Amino acid sequence: MQEIPAAKVDLYLFNLINGYAKKSRILDFFAVCFAEYAGYALVVILLLYAAITAHWQIFFISLLAGLAARFIINEVIYFFYKRKRPMEVLLINSLIKKPNHPSFPSGHASFFFGISLALLLFNAPSAVVFLAVSGFIGLARVFCGVHWSSDILAGIVVGFVPFLLILSLIK
Repeated sequence: MQEIPAAKVDLYLFNLINGYAKKSRILDFFAVCFAEYAGYALVVILLLYAAITAHWQIFFISLLAGLAARFIINEVIYFFYKRKRPMEVLLINSLIKKPNHPSFPSGHASFFFGISLALLLFNAPSAVVFLAVSGFIGLARVFCGVHWSSDILAGIVVGFVPFLLILSLIK
């Protein structure tokens, strides 16, 4: 059985997802909305939920998990590994401008999966919705041409690290 290199799988998945960009104005609109703005809605919803329930621990612990994933773990990885974005190495359909930091792992995926996974500790049904929206954000980032699929997958893994740390601290 022939082994397929991970880079080929990544390129195949990227081309499959990004190949739909600029073919439908409606699809492009929703992809850009998820890639750029849906995350803000998640944070505001989490803040409102904490305010309404007066359970601020939900907001601060979840936010701390996301921030730790994005601004501590990712920054360490960026220091050692500077992966180029698809738009830097391919002629692609890019719908949003190139972010300033390296592609791997996805900062958006790390941050929003960190928040969503930490939310599992407090409210599983809400966490499932947050995880789904975080997944759409990741998919939209590939669709818009700023990430490889493996960037998103790595971001999800990075988001697990603070969740597991918090989980071990509360036991």
